[in-house]
Amino acid sequence: MARFTLDDVPSLSLAFLGDAVYAVYIRTFLIKEKPYLKPDRLHREANMLVSARAQSEALLHLKDEGVLTADEWDVAKRARNKSSATRAKNATIKEYRNASGIEALIGWLELHGAQDRIGILMEKIIERGRDGDE
Repeated sequence: MARFTLDDVPSLSLAFLGDAVYAVYIRTFLIKEKPYLKPDRLHREANMLVSARAQSEALLHLKDEGVLTADEWDVAKRARNKSSATRAKNATIKEYRNASGIEALIGWLELHGAQDRIGILMEKIIERGRDGDE
């Protein structure tokens, strides 16, 4: 494996990794929370939780609640401000960019080996999602 520093990794590459990590956390949560659901229903529920809109709301919630460190917010902001030629279906450009921000943050933490921190953030995101469902 080539040597690299996190400064060498483009924000959208961090988002690429973070998207996968985020999805695994959500899928794991759903299976533990609702083991009786069939795969097609799990897939639909997971898609709602990992949508650009849901991820955008998650990033803004973490920011508004003061959960993110200054460094974490900087990583998210950098990715959020990168333009992309594509955007998610059923989401605004702003939501899509915010979603890229949370994904980049999760990818950055993953490359830092900060799985405990990812767990804390994902727990807060999931808790917020639960509160929103009630």
